[in-house]
Amino acid sequence: MASSPSPAEIVQRLRAQLGEDVTETSEPHGQAVVRVKPERYRELVQTLRDDAELAFDFIDFVAGVDLQDEGFDVVTQLFSTSHHGHVRVKVRCDREDPTCPSIHDLYPGADWHERETWELFGIRFDGHPGLLKLLLPEEFEGFPGRKDFVLMSRVAKPWPGAVEGEEEEE
Repeated sequence: MASSPSPAEIVQRLRAQLGEDVTETSEPHGQAVVRVKPERYRELVQTLRDDAELAFDFIDFVAGVDLQDEGFDVVTQLFSTSHHGHVRVKVRCDREDPTCPSIHDLYPGADWHERETWELFGIRFDGHPGLLKLLLPEEFEGFPGRKDFVLMSRVAKPWPGAVEGEEEEE
């Protein structure tokens, strides 16, 4: 089994290739976490996959995170089956027109993850061949993963409990 590159080595290698387009890095729980500009996302992911010393050949997931005023993050988790290591890639998307390049052709498993992220958050994946609904009925409107999405159950029947932090003192 090949030796696994450390999170610092992964970050160093990516920064050497992409420079300041790698905008943020961290190493929580012994895993490299890298934020990259959207226009370099595909290149970074392809480097992680194709560089033999990194060899991140398996995609765990692609998901969306609603950061409210800051926009959205697309979070991609990759795994190396030969090095037994993980890396997490983050891309910030604009709130008004959230778009991110698709990686469905680099990792076929990303296809459904990107579709689900589009369906729940409204993040469009440029280059994806078919952003079709997976979970919700075709007639469903809105993006239920967003924090500003109003739950219909709360409209039909108000939440009976107090708002957290505003409980009455006994």
